[in-house]
Amino acid sequence: MALKFDFNKLRSAIATFTTGTDVSNGSLSAGEEAKFTPHMRIARPVEAITNAAAVTRTLTTVESGTLFTVNMAAVDNNVTITLPSAGTSAGVYYDFCFLVDCDDDADFILKTGAAAEDFYGYQIRGAANSTLLDIPGTASTLTLDANVGQDIEGMRWSVLCDGANWHYSGYNTTALGTANTTLATGV
Repeated sequence: MALKFDFNKLRSAIATFTTGTDVSNGSLSAGEEAKFTPHMRIARPVEAITNAAAVTRTLTTVESGTLFTVNMAAVDNNVTITLPSAGTSAGVYYDFCFLVDCDDDADFILKTGAAAEDFYGYQIRGAANSTLLDIPGTASTLTLDANVGQDIEGMRWSVLCDGANWHYSGYNTTALGTANTTLATGV
């Protein structure tokens, strides 16, 4: 039986190595056998997304588990993120945390990989956590519409794929009456 091994995944799972020592834990001398101990990554990968320039990007399944920190403070530049096709993405998940309030013309748009794939889920709204925005599987595009409301610091969007559709959960810092998260069909 052949062993299939992905060195890239191993490399991304290791954060650092200890300083090399000899096999008896002493300092290394030329020609000695060396021992290096890996320190495994504990935190998830984190990547910043800004709208310093307009962004249009398709995520990959390799990026699954990434926490995207989002800064939409630049003027008039939208960010459009397309998720990978659901058919090849069962178990894939991403989180988006919004770090600062956004510019009034800077929309954040999240799309499924195809029009037939939809979002199912909910968004808790307002400081009291007492109102919900229902996302009933009729939309393949979620938009943070900054023209409606810019108070987004602390907002979180999370998506998880089941192999056919994307499941969404989130927290919005504004009350339900502020329609700054909109749903649309088609991609």
